[in-house]
Order: sequence, then C-alpha cells, then structure tokens
Amino acid sequence: MGGVSVREGEWPTQKRRLGRSLRFEQDGEMASRPLPYVFEFASNLKADPKKVMTFHLDPKNIARVSPWWIQILALESPPQLVAGSKIRLKVLSLGLPQSWEVTVAEVVDFSGSPAKASLLDVAEKGPFPYWRHLHEFWAAPDGTTGLVDRIEFLPPGGFLGTLAMPLIRRFFEILFRARHNATRKIFESA
Repeated sequence: MGGVSVREGEWPTQKRRLGRSLRFEQDGEMASRPLPYVFEFASNLKADPKKVMTFHLDPKNIARVSPWWIQILALESPPQLVAGSKIRLKVLSLGLPQSWEVTVAEVVDFSGSPAKASLLDVAEKGPFPYWRHLHEFWAAPDGTTGLVDRIEFLPPGGFLGTLAMPLIRRFFEILFRARHNATRKIFESA
C-alpha cells in the first residue's frame, strides 16, 4: 500500500502492513520500535499538593515508599531532582538484581486549572527496553492531592515478554498500590 507523505507540522500517518499491526510514518521513515504499553495508577492523598511534589523530588524517598520486597542497594543522584538530573539505582526486586540509569526529562511546576504539576523520568538503562514514567500531582479544590503514575514501557524479552504482560501488569498494580499507600501513610500520619 502506498503511504501518504507527511508535511511539516502534520501528525504522522498510520500505515497498514501485512497482518494487524500498525506502524507510524514520519519523515518518510517507518518507526523501528513498536508502540509502548501503558500502565496507570491513581490515588488521592489528604496532603498539600506542593509538599507531595517536593517529596517526590527528593531521590532518598524512593526507599521510603518502596515495598519490603524491593531493596535499594545503591542510589546515586543529586539531592534534589531537576530537569536533566541523572539517577543511578541498584535494587533487588523479588531477589533479582536490577540496575537502572534514569534521566529526569522534565519537571513542571503547578499551573492550569485545576493546577497540575509533573515529573517525567526516562530510563536509559534498566530491565525494560523502553521506559517513561510520568508522575502527576493534581491540586484538588479541597486541598488534597491527586497522585497519578503513568508508565509507558516495552516488556523485557521481546515476544516472550509480551506473553508475560498479565504478570507484568499485576506486578505494577501491586507495586504502585504499595507506593501510593506508603506515601499516604507518610503524609496522613504527619
């Protein structure tokens, strides 16, 4: 099938290939990577939104919100995260060693209505071949915080990893529920 060319400023066009998969064309080139999977977990905290965001900008707090089955073995980072910050993390997750190298791609302070702030980190090295983690902080009218974690990822192991997607999603659900509950306990017990 012939494709439609992309003019500057336009969205990429979808191209059908044999089978059911879709790829996106931009600047005449086919995407070399499949589209990522998305996982999202949201909760509401009885806490000041700016304090919740500030808490997430301190890398030492990763250990405070991690469940017991994830041990932080080493953490190298600046004391406060800003756009461009690099984080190196070594963990044991369910007894399996993992090394992560993450760059904070952007930090956006509160703006808009309702006010929202965010922190985006992108893994350059880790167990997932593609990983973007967006932390969103929504300022609710009653002074509480809407906390949203959105992960765009590709599973490890290629095709075999796609077969494990139900397990990966369940793992993420348990992990982020534990992190949100730990964050809630920290703020709501203060």
